Amino acid sequence: MLAVFDRAVAPSPEGLRQPGAAGGGCAAGLADRFREARPDAVTVNLGGSGALAYSSSNQNPLLPRLFGAVDGVFCMFQGTIANVAVLKQQYGLSKGANEVSIIIEAYRTLRDRGPYPADQVVRDISGKFAFVLYDCSTKSVFMAANRCSCSVIPEDIYLITGYCYDVQWYHWY
Repeated sequence: MLAVFDRAVAPSPEGLRQPGAAGGGCAAGLADRFREARPDAVTVNLGGSGALAYSSSNQNPLLPRLFGAVDGVFCMFQGTIANVAVLKQQYGLSKGANEVSIIIEAYRTLRDRGPYPADQVVRDISGKFAFVLYDCSTKSVFMAANRCSCSVIPEDIYLITGYCYDVQWYHWY
């Protein structure tokens, strides 16, 4: 999984910025590099906002990866949610809904119906997970990981080391 955003959409730590980069070139370059490394990858170009890339190859069966989109809301998810049944009922989802559907609906509820704070929405989710969600209509990013998550993002550090400075100092959980 790879999510790269323009700094106007989601500011990044200084160490993850490409030296001398003005913005979108880094996103396009990283997405191309991800696609070259994984021919089965799905890549979503978000225009000037960035790019998302997803591949199901080499998955850890204990931390599966999922990708989905509903009405311009894209979500990449890794891990498992322990309280799926409770959340399906809370958000009025069908029995066939998966973790991505739950995250997208939780976000849409937060965006459209309020008044829940974002941290409360994430606290209601039990399990070992990390996700990145991008909303095309608002050009906003919603991302989170459970507080005990050991899902390291990025999985393949070599994909970004040529594009970003000092990346070895950052471990994302």
